[in-house]
Amino acid sequence: AVDRDMPLRLFSYDGAAYRAQLLTDKEMKKKTGRKAPRYPVVTLVLYFGHDRHWKTPVRLSECLEVPEELKPYVNDYRMNLFEVAYLSDEQVQMFSSDFKIVADYFVQMRKNRDYKASEVTIRHVHELLQLMAVMTRDSRFENAYSPEMERRATTMCEVLDRVENRGI
Repeated sequence: AVDRDMPLRLFSYDGAAYRAQLLTDKEMKKKTGRKAPRYPVVTLVLYFGHDRHWKTPVRLSECLEVPEELKPYVNDYRMNLFEVAYLSDEQVQMFSSDFKIVADYFVQMRKNRDYKASEVTIRHVHELLQLMAVMTRDSRFENAYSPEMERRATTMCEVLDRVENRGI
């Protein structure tokens, strides 16, 4: 869901991750006398909404009322937002994981308000169907799962056939 406070939340999440690195660094120094390596924190926001674009703040400055004279001193944290349903067909085709199926679903729902399943084989069937159930708020995806689907090539066409047959 769109969250106008997302830049504030991400700033705190990333800050907590850096804080954890500092604590690890202190512990390692005590034990070994050496510093722990520090790594950049990269947070991505995946927005799956297909009814409308994300139109709320993506920068910290957009969440705050900053007087003009303070603007040069305020860090302007920016979130990395990806609107999955608004990816191009070319971008979707670049995915090599099961996420290609997820992205394709949301792009089709935005464009056509309908989904025509592809014949792409699902690698992680249970996990993909759980994700689809959560993201679409439709438990039929997860209910269509059976363990034997993991042992053979399963596609979304087959999953949707199972959903439809269960309904019949």
